[in-house]
Amino acid sequence: PAVLDPRLRKDVRVMIGGWLRFFRVVNLPTVPGDVLAGAAAALTGGCAVGAGTSASLAAACVAGMLIYMFGLADNYIVGAKTDVGRPIPSGEISLNAARLARGLCLLAVLVAGSLANLPPVWWIAAFALAVTCVAYNRTKWTALMGLCRGLNVVCGAAVLFRSAADATSPLPWTLAAVWTLYVAGVTKCSEGEETDPERKRFVGFLIGALVYLQLLALLILYLVHPTALMRNLLLTGAALLIVLRLMKRLLPKVSAS
Repeated sequence: PAVLDPRLRKDVRVMIGGWLRFFRVVNLPTVPGDVLAGAAAALTGGCAVGAGTSASLAAACVAGMLIYMFGLADNYIVGAKTDVGRPIPSGEISLNAARLARGLCLLAVLVAGSLANLPPVWWIAAFALAVTCVAYNRTKWTALMGLCRGLNVVCGAAVLFRSAADATSPLPWTLAAVWTLYVAGVTKCSEGEETDPERKRFVGFLIGALVYLQLLALLILYLVHPTALMRNLLLTGAALLIVLRLMKRLLPKVSAS
């Protein structure tokens, strides 16, 4: 049967591998941790837990990954003619397919936020995050890449912002600033990684270390504010770390930077 044709199987593997690299799936477990850390900071800063908070945070985590994927697709589209060796120039992914993927990711963000009935302040933060991704892709300013991660932390906190007083709590903003500086530094370090395997490995290490920083922040915040929800956030952060390590082991050929 055609489905058993070795050439067809090879084509399918190449296609799947192309999309895995396109969306850098090894990095995806690092994205929800930003949302969890932002939520934990908001809780520690005095925000109250409302009905459906856990479901809203889960939706915000999914939306955060989708915005990350949207940003990656947009990045590849912008650099389609110049970024040699990446999925579009190498022919693994067509430009039209990339554009379709970008649009579907953005649509999925809207669906996730709407189904979970996320609060207006989250929509503002998510919109700012998407715009910042687009701006970074066209300017390559390292500060903007850092701000993308910082805004993802704000998105997590925003799920719990129900009043102006909640939004003035300094802890989520401080954590977002730390994330912004760290990721901006990693982005600066990544310059030239395409032609430097050692630098590429080091950048991959720094990106992986972000999960450990997220977990450390969750642990500290849990010790300061030990509630059942905070414990669940910490356990979810630990699970994300395990998932990241498994994906690095199972998908060694998928770029992690």
